[in-house]
Amino acid sequence: MYTPSMTIYIESFLLQNVLINFCLLRLIVITLKSKTNFFRLISASIVGAGFSVVSAIFLSNQIILNILKFVCAIILLLIAFKHSKRQFIFSIILLFLYTYALGGAIMNLTSANYYTSFGVISTSKFSLELITIVAIVVTYIYELIAKHIKIKLKTNNLIYPITLYSKKKKINLQAYLDTGNFLNINGEPVIIIDLKSYLKLSDKNLIDFYLSKNDEIVANTVNGSNNLKLFKIDKVEIKIDNERKIYLNQYIAVSPNKFKDSNYQALLSPLNL
Repeated sequence: MYTPSMTIYIESFLLQNVLINFCLLRLIVITLKSKTNFFRLISASIVGAGFSVVSAIFLSNQIILNILKFVCAIILLLIAFKHSKRQFIFSIILLFLYTYALGGAIMNLTSANYYTSFGVISTSKFSLELITIVAIVVTYIYELIAKHIKIKLKTNNLIYPITLYSKKKKINLQAYLDTGNFLNINGEPVIIIDLKSYLKLSDKNLIDFYLSKNDEIVANTVNGSNNLKLFKIDKVEIKIDNERKIYLNQYIAVSPNKFKDSNYQALLSPLNL
């Protein structure tokens, strides 16, 4: 297929369209959390690229081309996703929005644009395939980051600042409210803290801790199932919003394992709140 100033190879045109379609569909997945899988996305991308190639070769009437673009968008989404009518409408809107946004971004990186019957062919100082592959990789990275941030935000809503007092010492910790932890001694809640925090509070060393003959308690928490040494300290203050709850002669259990999330050093029970 030829233009007055350049040669366009069908294989390259097809590959570029597959990658662009896949990138657009990935953006829709991230935005709407649509139900799909890799096979459906790649199949839809190939079908959409096939439409582009056929249209670019055989069609020149703009009205027919615009109708075909819309039909192609519908088929693309039907192949790629399983969703309700409402989600389908949102998907069509997003597909066209992302198409123009991605097209604008690519044009900013290009040095020359060539108009064909089905759209714009761009030449760039960067490979268009490379640009789209980078964009696809970015969508996966963004999705992982978004999930991580969502989990962090959810976790942070369950974290409370606490202060532990033992004799003349005190330490400030971040405590996570483990909603499945109802650890208690005769109805009195037990707070679980990590070993490092306990050693700092008690002024003991690791050998003293393991040689101590304290009672143990079986704990099933977000940190796993363990037999934990049990201690009693003078006082615990828990800050909840702008209020402080104080527990005297508080039981604490010491976990020798680090907590899975470095944001906190203790586990609270719902019985504490």
